Parts: sequence; structure tokens; C-alpha cells
Amino acid sequence: MIPLHAARSPQEPIIIPRADNLHWWERNGIFNAGVAEYRDQIVLIYRAYDDYRMSRLGIATSRDGVQFKLYDHPIVDTDPNDEFERIGIEDPRVTKIDDTYYIVHTSASYKKIGEFSDVSKKDFIPWRVRTGMHSTKDFTSFIHHGVVLPDIPAKNASLIPERIDGKFAMYYREFTQRGEVLKINFTKDFISWDEPKDISWPTEDSWTNLKFGLGSQPIIIPEGYLVVSHGVDTTSTYRLGLMLFDRKDPTKLIWHAGPILEPETPYEKEGVVPNVVYTCGALIVGEELWIYYGGADRVIARAILQMKDIQQAIHESL
Repeated sequence: MIPLHAARSPQEPIIIPRADNLHWWERNGIFNAGVAEYRDQIVLIYRAYDDYRMSRLGIATSRDGVQFKLYDHPIVDTDPNDEFERIGIEDPRVTKIDDTYYIVHTSASYKKIGEFSDVSKKDFIPWRVRTGMHSTKDFTSFIHHGVVLPDIPAKNASLIPERIDGKFAMYYREFTQRGEVLKINFTKDFISWDEPKDISWPTEDSWTNLKFGLGSQPIIIPEGYLVVSHGVDTTSTYRLGLMLFDRKDPTKLIWHAGPILEPETPYEKEGVVPNVVYTCGALIVGEELWIYYGGADRVIARAILQMKDIQQAIHESL
């Protein structure tokens, strides 16, 4: 199989935090952006950190995918009175279904002191993580749906870009008593859900031996649903890979590869969280897969893979 290595394009970050007082809400980091195409523009919905690591969602637009226009205010602010998002809205993933863009994200908060963390019982901070959602048709006005999964501690949630038997399908990584489990579930209205199904993950590789999960939103290609994934090793280094799910049966992971990108540059190795490349969004432009990723939880960069190389690697393995 041909090796798959994403090329940084350009060789430096495309968006960095603005440090002035007007943009206080993002001056500690702009990273982990979901991506969509809207009216001949590429739209990034990014996670922004203030000085206290409170997360909000900002927007950036571009004609060429590299030079982005940023705006003065977040498009979605966190609600400190909402018990599920008191400390922020994180890691948005954007999926277009029909004429609506669904922005699925992590809603972060604390439990009561003395309760166990959702993320790890060993963590002394009682983190609570839930899956929230906003939707929009025009990236100007947004509907706040709140927490859309039942009382499930989960991250990495993203919708499949088409209905399946009339239902929306959502992938997510749930924190369970037996560890972190990749799952899929189905709903007609984001209120009532079917029974979730576990998705079997292949034998651990060294770069995923601490954790793994989704990165980008699923993308339809002839071979199935393509996802840029992430993996973390025991040194807490984050890398990117690829996953392919069966379009006829999206509960089946049929191919995976990686790593395709790992921290090498100063802006990936040094930042708020060192040694991190992490994505929430990718899209196909012409014959290329453009991956927008966060470097060290501080900046946004872009990496590119040729679709012909990805598809060749898939066909050689299946």
C-alpha cells in the first residue's frame, strides 16, 4: 500500500489568535475548526479560547481556503446559566443535510465537587461532557438545540451527511465503565433515539494505544463515509489518521490508515497543549482532501492529501 502522508499547505498556520482587547474571547487560542462550503466560500467554525480557557465558537470565511476573514464577535457564545455549557462549547463539527448545516459540539461543564469526572475517574476535576448542537441555514442566525443526546458522556460527535432510512445518524465516542467506546445512534428528531450500536475498532497501533476517535465530519465518497480520525499514544501525542465506514451499513468500519500527520513543526509541538494535531473538519476540493486542523490547541493550519492516493490505498486493502 502506498504511504499516506498529508502535506502542510502552507507551511505555517493560516489563522493565529488575535491578542488585542477587542478579541479577548479568542486571544488564547483559535483551533479545532469544523468546515463547510457556503455560497462559493469556505467557512470555518472554530473553537476560541479566552484567557480563562472558556470556549466559544467563532467564524472565518475564505475564497481560496487559505486567506480567511475573521470577525469581531463569536457567532455562538456560551451560556453561563446553562448547566451543561458553563465552561464552554468545544470542537464543532459541521454537517450539511438538505439545506441545513448542523453544528455538533461538546458542551463542557463541571459536576458537583466530590462527583466523578466523565472523562476519567482518576481526574480530580469533575468534568462533565455532553453532546450539544446548533443549526443554521445561512451562518448568520443559529438555532440552539442544547444537549441532543440523552444523559450520555461523550465527545467527538458528528452527523452522517445524509438520512438513513429517514433518520439522522450520529457517531460519537462515549465514556463508559469499560473505557471509551466508538458508537453510532439514530434519531428522527434529536429527542428520541434508537439503541446505540458499538463500532469495533481494529487492534491498537502504537499511535492509538491511549485513545482514538473521530476527527472530521464524515464525507461521502464512492467507497463509503470517509473520516479523518485522531489517535493518542501513551506520551499524549495526538496524530491524525483515516477511517472508512460502509455506506450501506454505517456501523461497520471497513478500513483505516495512519498516521497521516503528526506533530513536527514548532506550532504543533509548542502551545497551550503541546504535541497536538487535531481536526474537526475536512472537505474535498477538486481532487484533494483539505484537512483543517488545530496545532497545539492554539492555531489553525491546513494539510492536503490527494484523493487518488486515498482511494488507491482503500482499493489495495479491501
